[in-house]
Amino acid sequence: MSKSNVRQRVIGATLAMSVVFAAPAFAESSMSTMPTSVWAIDDQHKLINVNPKQPSNVKKSVQVTGLAEDDKIIGIDFRVAYGDMYALANTGRIYLINFNTGEATLVPGSSPVDYMAMGPYGFDFNPAADKLRVVGGKNRNLRLHPETGGIVDFDKTVPATQVDPKLAYSESDQFAGELPDIVAAGYTYNTKDSKLTTNYAIDRRNGMLVMQGTKEGATPSVSPNLGVLYSVGHLGLGAIRDASMDISDVNNVALAAILSSQNEHTVLVEVDLDTGRSYTLGTLGSGTHYTGFAIEP
Repeated sequence: MSKSNVRQRVIGATLAMSVVFAAPAFAESSMSTMPTSVWAIDDQHKLINVNPKQPSNVKKSVQVTGLAEDDKIIGIDFRVAYGDMYALANTGRIYLINFNTGEATLVPGSSPVDYMAMGPYGFDFNPAADKLRVVGGKNRNLRLHPETGGIVDFDKTVPATQVDPKLAYSESDQFAGELPDIVAAGYTYNTKDSKLTTNYAIDRRNGMLVMQGTKEGATPSVSPNLGVLYSVGHLGLGAIRDASMDISDVNNVALAAILSSQNEHTVLVEVDLDTGRSYTLGTLGSGTHYTGFAIEP
């Protein structure tokens, strides 16, 4: 073996090691601001609570009860201003969940939503507007009133209630013209201006973090209501079967429950909102399929 070959192998090994050891740096840097309590619900309606630093160690587990006969929970999130947990059913009904007892209470007036199609769905509170964002099946994009479960009208100048435009990549994006497959959504919290927020989402087809609308403060500004997507970066987990995400208030730590094609167990990851890069924190709970995930404020 020549000296040049030896040198090339040494350099290659050094670079490989730098990649291996660089990966944890992002997650370690945010451990001091990491939320201490997150919740996930599985497809059997078992609600679990864990500390994301030890995601396989279940601290609490309750069975959700009180749902309508045909309702399946497909998303959960906290209404931060009130500290209440909300849940979205596959019919479009909205429930309040007592996470101590598991009791589900239908939001007064909430009824099946005609626009709900085959999921999975992303579901998250917009903290600036105090409305529920629902995205997913057949690229649906709509908002719901948390007090009534009713659809927020996109265009009040047109007769009848209009949902928001369907999801589609920006004409300037690298994925322009490709159909997205959004399965998760999360909003940031701006501590300086509560009227500003950025809507992030996960496209499982591309295994990628995206923005729905432009980043807060960007000019010109594109509202998430328009459904325009902008790719941020690959999560590095390959193809994704399902995902749920949430972003913590105050510190904006983004976490996601990911079930990838490469892993038979659901894992909890931290996501860099600037690059899309993810870092695996560990198996979430038992590793089963979780249909909803939320960070407790």
